[in-house]
Amino acid sequence: MMDVSKQQLELVKQQGENILKSMNELKRRAKKKGRERFDQYEKLSANRHSFTVYTFIDSKIEQAKSVQLFQQKLDLFDNEFDEIRTNFEADVDLKAIEATYQEVVTAYNEMIININNL
Repeated sequence: MMDVSKQQLELVKQQGENILKSMNELKRRAKKKGRERFDQYEKLSANRHSFTVYTFIDSKIEQAKSVQLFQQKLDLFDNEFDEIRTNFEADVDLKAIEATYQEVVTAYNEMIININNL
């Protein structure tokens, strides 16, 4: 089987960075209720979708434990915003958002180290 190409890895890394940027923006706006926060949540969702598509390019990437862990940590962050999907005015748990954000950043950094060795 061929090694994962540098180009494929770069796509995954870049999209991971885009996710972190979207998460940071959403975290910054977490206190703000209304449409602006939801719009930022949608941007994060779009970036997550693209990341998932990029992992499908190569089964080595998709099956890498560090990639799966990153996605699991993203799910935890995402879950903190469940209510805003149906209620723009919903309160969110800012401490939980910060804690899960840090977990995602850690998982991202571990993923970058690990996928370089695929």
